[in-house]
Amino acid sequence: MQQLDPKLELPRSPRPLIEAKPVAEPYPVQALGGILGPAVERMAEVIGVPRALAAQSVLSASALATQGHAGLQLDGRNYPLSLYLITVAASGDRKTAADRCALLPARQWEREQWQRYREQLVRYRAAQRQAQRINPADPAPTKSAPLEAEPSAPRLITTDPTIEALIKGLCHDLPSMGLFCDEGGQFLGSSTMSRDNRLKAVTTLSSLWDGSPIDRARSMVGESLRAYDRRLSLHLMLQPYLAMQLLSDPLLQGQGILGRCLVTWPISLAGQRSYQAVDLSKDAALKRYHHRLSALFYQPWSLSADGALQLSMLSLSQLARRRWIDLHDAIEAQLGEFGELASVRPSGSKAADNLLRVAGILAVVEESSVVEVDHIQRASALVGYYLTEIQRLTEQEPVCRVKEEADRLLRWLQVKDWKRFSIRELNRNGPRFARKSSRHAAKLLVELIDHQWLITDGHTFEVRHV
Repeated sequence: MQQLDPKLELPRSPRPLIEAKPVAEPYPVQALGGILGPAVERMAEVIGVPRALAAQSVLSASALATQGHAGLQLDGRNYPLSLYLITVAASGDRKTAADRCALLPARQWEREQWQRYREQLVRYRAAQRQAQRINPADPAPTKSAPLEAEPSAPRLITTDPTIEALIKGLCHDLPSMGLFCDEGGQFLGSSTMSRDNRLKAVTTLSSLWDGSPIDRARSMVGESLRAYDRRLSLHLMLQPYLAMQLLSDPLLQGQGILGRCLVTWPISLAGQRSYQAVDLSKDAALKRYHHRLSALFYQPWSLSADGALQLSMLSLSQLARRRWIDLHDAIEAQLGEFGELASVRPSGSKAADNLLRVAGILAVVEESSVVEVDHIQRASALVGYYLTEIQRLTEQEPVCRVKEEADRLLRWLQVKDWKRFSIRELNRNGPRFARKSSRHAAKLLVELIDHQWLITDGHTFEVRHV
């Protein structure tokens, strides 16, 4: 192997290929309280997911469980307990396992309701056929008691609805629903979010988050809709490439839907997850969590004659009210041109609202009819985490794919202790992502040379271990 000439001038110090990314803050699990917090810890430990991912699943399930029973009232203003959450995780990061565990009480309730619905539907259709029979001696239909209304489909959780189907479900079936999708691409890639329908979809979702009445005026008879006090919570789990598209979409940024969402992108634990021989269905923390959420799901909603939710309104204690106003004003002060939250103004402008919602959810889960200052303090810690996270995710410069893979190759060379090598050796024994083609490998090597991480004589490459 030809030796490099030691008399040559030493190259400059290596430059990083990728600017150091801000490290994600640890998720404030303790702020979730004595029921939700321990469940998150055990899910994270046993399933092998980041705490932030487990917390998103638990918090979204809790919002779904509480939003149909309670709201929050402050100074004549009403706040729903619905939440919109977005979790970014790669394929294989066990998103589905976390959601399945968190939503177990909801799925059990829904399954029982579907069984009951099928039985009711059989009886309804039998009665309908009976009413439509014609007596041979009398051409008029048989006189009978008026039919009961057709039973409503108990679709509590939906994954890939059209906006029209979602609205009809809230108006005619259940007044409280969850749009939960552990493969968010299924929803984002559907016709609902196509170029032609996207604005209508996100506008409708924003309106539902606000708790506004549903209003659909149509020319066809029976197609117009008007409904009050419907609730929707949302949890989309997205793969990174979809998240990058979503966070940079000018329509979604400008319309304001992303500002309503609590977003997290935790670091993957792939490669660090040893098998845990634990049955979570028998775990004390999960049993307590499942028991409390089951009680909420099995508690019938209070409904008005038109199917609207009649919500129990939570109030804030005097200390809680004073503390929330202080937090509201502190957040608002940072939204100006030179404030700390200026770059994430859409999220910052909804932060105080989301804080109240989270505090209300914590209060209902913990069986409190009043939001205390402790609930506000803990909700503040949680919303503070989400504000820091959205800043981290949106203030980064986009990373060039070639530089990203070159940086990955450099770390591979350092870990494998490759001091000198040829391009032939790299193409034979290097990492798979660098062996896509000789041209691709050459691109990565050029990046490493340009950034002073490799020295070459044209035939061999020497890694600079700095």
